[in-house]
Amino acid sequence: MLKYIFLSLILFMTTLSGSILKEKIENIIGNREYKIHQNLIGLIFKNENRYIINDNINYYSLVKELKANGLLKLRFNKPKDITIEFKSLSQSLKAYKTLTDTMKSLGYRHFFTKSLNKKDDILTWKIIFKTEYMLDPVFLLKELKLKHCKVLNIENRASDYWYYEIDFDNSILNQARKIEKNEKVKFHKPLHPYFLIVDEISSLEIRSHSLNNWFPNITFFDKDLKILNVIKKNKIYRKYKVIAPENTKYIKISDLYNLINIKRGLTIIVR
Repeated sequence: MLKYIFLSLILFMTTLSGSILKEKIENIIGNREYKIHQNLIGLIFKNENRYIINDNINYYSLVKELKANGLLKLRFNKPKDITIEFKSLSQSLKAYKTLTDTMKSLGYRHFFTKSLNKKDDILTWKIIFKTEYMLDPVFLLKELKLKHCKVLNIENRASDYWYYEIDFDNSILNQARKIEKNEKVKFHKPLHPYFLIVDEISSLEIRSHSLNNWFPNITFFDKDLKILNVIKKNKIYRKYKVIAPENTKYIKISDLYNLINIKRGLTIIVR
């Protein structure tokens, strides 16, 4: 019986050694750690189908399992500068907005942009910051998953340099509120501009509370976050109605001067 288990494990390790899952695990945790824990890795990832779906690696499940078993080494001996590179093959504006929101959600507000390149809607963004810990991929991927982003690739290029390639085609923006056609929604005091997600909108009606002093500031975006129209009014409005540009997907509503002017909220109707 023991001989059979041993032979099965050897057979599995031989299979794993030539798989894309093995290559990715070795890259993420490093060659040295992989060799030390090869038998443990073989047992943990015995069922590859849990981590590979349609020839694509489920990176969230993978890094979560690695971390749970103590195989992710994210702490440094002392604070050092680390580099995180993000790449999106489309939706560059939406990708940048989603990534900046994600970093803020994770508590990273004091980082520097090492480089930011946009070409043919391909975004490559490198950030750098000093820390004792590498950016935890489990927390990052969990946050991206909540935003409906799909991670296509992760590379541990050095102990202080990680690379993420992400698909933002179906992503949703942080703090965005979906409003259906003919729906009427009352928004309360804003801590940030109201951000709406809409489908097949023809017009927008906004009603301000009678005690507000609202100077309309409205921006319409398409699905890629490209600006379609901007409306700014240097006059107080109690109600404002506007025809929405074709292909509108997102709408940002604020005050031209200060959010305190709409502290009693706005009521929004999508037609």
